[in-house]
Amino acid sequence: MVNLRVCALECEALRGLLQERGAQCLVLDCRSFFSFNAAHIRGSCNVRLSTIVRRRAKGALALEHVVPNEELRARLRQGLFHTVVLLDERSADLEMPKRDSTMLLALGTLCREARGARICFLKGECRRGHRGGRAGQPRSLPGRTALTPRPSLRSAPPAGGYEAFASACSELCTKPAAPAGLSLPLSASPAPGSADSGCSSCGTPLYDQGGPVEILPFLYLGSAYHASRKDMLDALGITALINVSANCPNHFEGHYQYKSIPVEDNHKADISSWFNEAIDFIDSVKSQGGRVFVHCQAGISRSATICLAYLMRTNRVKLDEAFEFVKQRRSIISPNFSFMGQLLQFESQVLAPNCSAEAGSPAMAVLDRGASTTTVFNFPVSIPVHTASSALNYLQSPITTSPSC
Repeated sequence: MVNLRVCALECEALRGLLQERGAQCLVLDCRSFFSFNAAHIRGSCNVRLSTIVRRRAKGALALEHVVPNEELRARLRQGLFHTVVLLDERSADLEMPKRDSTMLLALGTLCREARGARICFLKGECRRGHRGGRAGQPRSLPGRTALTPRPSLRSAPPAGGYEAFASACSELCTKPAAPAGLSLPLSASPAPGSADSGCSSCGTPLYDQGGPVEILPFLYLGSAYHASRKDMLDALGITALINVSANCPNHFEGHYQYKSIPVEDNHKADISSWFNEAIDFIDSVKSQGGRVFVHCQAGISRSATICLAYLMRTNRVKLDEAFEFVKQRRSIISPNFSFMGQLLQFESQVLAPNCSAEAGSPAMAVLDRGASTTTVFNFPVSIPVHTASSALNYLQSPITTSPSC
């Protein structure tokens, strides 16, 4: 067995590290995608492991899973980080997370591969009655996760992880905020310098659409009407647009970079063949410090599908997580049933490359069990549909088939 030594770090000690030598301190946040995007320590990176990755790891994750950013991974292997700190939601000691939790799996990987750095977990603050070790005191972990015995006397549960740090050092955390749209007034008449939004091919009702919404700091979602409002685009700092339609015009080609994805919103359209191209376009704009606005006609089906695919691949999250994340920001999204099927297949590629049979999606699980199915989609791998209401509950709520949009 390998002996691993991990230091417990108090909030104040992490504050000092970030303020004095932030460039040499790598903070890895092992909370969920939702929690991390709601609020996190500034400069930290989110560690996300899919169910299949955790199941197959058996305690031996590759560093690529823990630190997917190639530049950060290279710096870590070169010994340029003095300290690596891991945290979860509120664990105050290493007994609290489950054995196959993201944090414990990541700790094991880092102790093997980040030899030049001090590996710590964020313990939080000791409360009265809690008999814990001193801050920064190393703990020996026999095998994968040797742990100090749980203290038998506590007057209150110990607070640790992000919960404790956000309470003690809120100035070093992003501020949690509800998703907000553009505050610019949406007047019925076109603003100066904007295209005429009254055309039948791309106009959308203002009462139904609201303003553009931020999905990520560099990614926005909305309708063709929003794409015709140059004042809106400039107010958001948009530098590029993805037009996911066959008939909506690119109004300002002299001012913004455009990417056209000419697909219709129907059950025969193959939007998945555009996923990687759209994702690469968004990443290229992001790397240049720009912002991308994705739209179709109404910002409900086609453009939402592209945003979902981006979140799934770049953040390695399941479709249901990505869907809920986007729906919280633009509640009217509703990719058509065919697009949802294509996204399910994309999920299998993203979360389980070279192993689609264990993709983790209900549709793929049905295939694994060899159940009798009827297929209704005409794209590379058909999605099974059952008459029983319980067969594919995942596809029924809260996602619905919508009119062409």
